[in-house]
Amino acid sequence: MGRVGTKNRVIIELFNEKTGDLVRVMRFRNSIAFNEFLEDFKAMRYPGYGWRYVDKEENKRKNE
Repeated sequence: MGRVGTKNRVIIELFNEKTGDLVRVMRFRNSIAFNEFLEDFKAMRYPGYGWRYVDKEENKRKNE
């Protein structure tokens, strides 16, 4: 059985821009929470960090 509600969930990785190390994986349940994160990020509440989307299809291929 699959999990309900994981299809459209936004998943991003927060990483250190200087070292490139992965700091945290963040999963957002809805677009409102993701938009709040973007607003906070633009307001520089995460100095020295960058973010990128996690490619769900790439992760599926790695796990097979």
